Amino acid sequence: MNRSERESLFKNFIVFFTLLELMLTLIFFFFYTDKKKDIYELLLKRMQVCSYTLSCKDFDYDFYPKNSKAIINRLYSERDEIYALFPLPTSKKYYLKISYKRSQLQEDIEKLALNILTLFAFASLLIMFLSFILTLYTLKPIRQALQINQEFIKDILHDFNTPISAIVLNLEMLKKECQSPFIDRISQSVETILSLQENFRLFLKNIKSERSKVNINQLLKERIKCFSSTYPNLHFHFEERAKVTLFTQQDLFIRIIDNLLSNACKYNKKGGFVRVIVERHRVIIEDSGRGIKNSKRVFDRFYKESDRGIGIGLSIVKKLCDELDIKIEIESEVGKGTRVILSLPS
Repeated sequence: MNRSERESLFKNFIVFFTLLELMLTLIFFFFYTDKKKDIYELLLKRMQVCSYTLSCKDFDYDFYPKNSKAIINRLYSERDEIYALFPLPTSKKYYLKISYKRSQLQEDIEKLALNILTLFAFASLLIMFLSFILTLYTLKPIRQALQINQEFIKDILHDFNTPISAIVLNLEMLKKECQSPFIDRISQSVETILSLQENFRLFLKNIKSERSKVNINQLLKERIKCFSSTYPNLHFHFEERAKVTLFTQQDLFIRIIDNLLSNACKYNKKGGFVRVIVERHRVIIEDSGRGIKNSKRVFDRFYKESDRGIGIGLSIVKKLCDELDIKIEIESEVGKGTRVILSLPS
């Protein structure tokens, strides 16, 4: 079970368990309230019986002067006792008062609460088990779909190995025969494909790449060099206003930069420029391209403003930035170009 499946399992289990536990709590609350009421009703009935026999050991007996406010066959509560009044056939001035110690009544209620809590704990364990079973049952179709996707990606990666290996071998042979910028561009593109292939493998194994110290200036120079050979008609500028070392996941950061540089090149005009600026806590990528009409929607998956591409590049960039704690902002004007600002973590 991978991380996403574990997270889904945990969240769905919490939802199921919380709802069922809330329902169980309400049921037991009303059950406890009814049983507590039964204790008082039973106590009054016992007092009524004792008013005839006068031989109950748990009760105290006394006389209570008659008055207009006194009501017979009803429980009264005082600080130390619970009592009820009953008529005396031989007396016109007094009622029979039968009392029960409040401390004893409290013990009866606490004993009831303990029994109900024990039953509640057992029911909660049962509900926990049922919630887990229900969660597994509901996640089964999703897990099957994920498994199919993973197997599909594995098959695709496996099928890619043969043609990629052939390309790499032939490139090495071509490099020995002749030197050409076209061969270098193909070689760099193959390296990019191999890097993406490795990212897919890490994704399938649910392994996060380790963070390390990355020289941002050197990395950007290398990526600019790669794109400048692929797009010889564009002018690339690198402004180094600060030396920046970042503790991050290098492969993910490269994917962010490559996506942004790729967009800056693809949607630029002939003879245009791409400028990369490194500041203390920021990386800025500017271009002289066509610009973006609705810069607020560029991170939406499948959103695009031209027939080129499928509209997921910047969505991937936003996801990777969130994972690396990088804030991304885009400023753009149609016909003038786009400015992307990456605010790096401290």
